[in-house]
Amino acid sequence: MTIKKIVVDKNKCSGCRQCEVVCSEFHENGEINPALSRIIIEKNEEIGEDKPRICKQCNSAPCADICPFDAILYNTKTGAWIVDEEICTGCGLCVEACPFNAIHLHPTMGIAYKCDLCGGDPKCVRACNLSALKWR
Repeated sequence: MTIKKIVVDKNKCSGCRQCEVVCSEFHENGEINPALSRIIIEKNEEIGEDKPRICKQCNSAPCADICPFDAILYNTKTGAWIVDEEICTGCGLCVEACPFNAIHLHPTMGIAYKCDLCGGDPKCVRACNLSALKWR
């Protein structure tokens, strides 16, 4: 089985943030709240650049390595590192360990959250009309 990943082409991103909308809607039980999206569009107004930031699903994930509770597990079917919400204590060590700033603490649940590749069917990729996000 070939593991696929989300590939970002920042030069194609228009900053529409549709990816943030569909991500939050999918992961937040229908609530549209881009602030809770697992993908974030970083805007650099000075140079007019919009750049999607998302978990790179590292081969050796620093977030998982540092977790003292083994709450971040690798899903061999999807190739995603998944936060086990039952185990996560919200200590924040994973947030500090991520070199890509792609894992956060949920403001209401108090646990870590990150891209889980939507179970192998990333909604952000399907929502990206400009192909700035690809599933390869």
